[in-house]
Order: sequence, then structure tokens, then C-alpha cells
Amino acid sequence: MDCREFRKKHFAFVDDTLPGVELVGMQVHIGECGECARQDAIIRRSLMLFRSLPVIEPSSGFSACLQQKLRNARVADATAAQSGRALTFAATVAITSVVMLGYIGVSLRQVDFPQDIVLPPVVATASSPGTVSMMAPAPAMVASVPAGLLIWTAALFAEQTPVHFASADLTPATR
Repeated sequence: MDCREFRKKHFAFVDDTLPGVELVGMQVHIGECGECARQDAIIRRSLMLFRSLPVIEPSSGFSACLQQKLRNARVADATAAQSGRALTFAATVAITSVVMLGYIGVSLRQVDFPQDIVLPPVVATASSPGTVSMMAPAPAMVASVPAGLLIWTAALFAEQTPVHFASADLTPATR
């Protein structure tokens, strides 16, 4: 057994809760190691000193007096906490309101609101016959749009449908 293992098991050794084999190993180590033997002697003497101290007996009315003082302290703490919470809440609301009003005032001064909104002019041009209009996209454009989402292809086909139905001959065949 080494000193580290001895120190780790020493409290169980003093309390006499070790199994017989480990108890014998601890006793053998005390006989071989002077430093661990001194530590064991100091701890055992200290325990003996504390065990030999006289027992302190409280007075006969000590328990009742202590319980009354504890009740008074609980009531005082509850009252102080209640008034402290109300005061803390009111102070927090007041401080937050002042800070928010100050922030709003400062931020409104820094914003320059435009007097007149000016939009760029819009120019309309007629498309040439060879260009594709937005109402009826070319099939090549529809095939190249998906980008991983099937809904876009369906939306473009749905947008294109009224144009095809309007140009198709839907009259019933005569007999």
C-alpha cells in the first residue's frame, strides 16, 4: 500500500469500516511509514479531544424562545420583501419609462423625414413581334426556371394557360 491509497482510505480506517484485508494493509503501512503514522496519531488525538468535551445543555426555555424569534424574523422578512418588491417594481417601471422616452426623443430628432417623395419616371415602349411577352412565356424559359422548387414551374404553366385556351379552337365539332 502506498501513502496516497492510505490517505484516501484513512477516514474509513478511523471509523473502522474497512474490510479485514484492507484494515491489515493500513496497519502494516502505519508500521512502515512514519509520516502516515504521525498523521494517523494526530487525527485520532483530535477526535479523542472533541469526544471528551462536555456536552452543552441549553436552558429550559431556549427552544420556545428560539422558535418565537424565528417566527418574528420570518414575518419581518416577508414584510420587508413585500415592500421591497413593490418599490423595486415601481422604480424599474419609472426608470424604463424615462429611458424609453429619452430614446424616442433622440431618435426622432435624428431622422430626416423627406418632404416630397419623388419617383423615377416610367417609360413604356411597344415590344417588337419577335420578343416574348410576360403573359405567355416561352417553353424554353419555363423549363429553365424551376431552381429546385416545383411550385414555380406550376405557377408559370398556370399563368400561360389562359393564353393557350383563348387561342385554341374550342368549338364543338359539327355532324
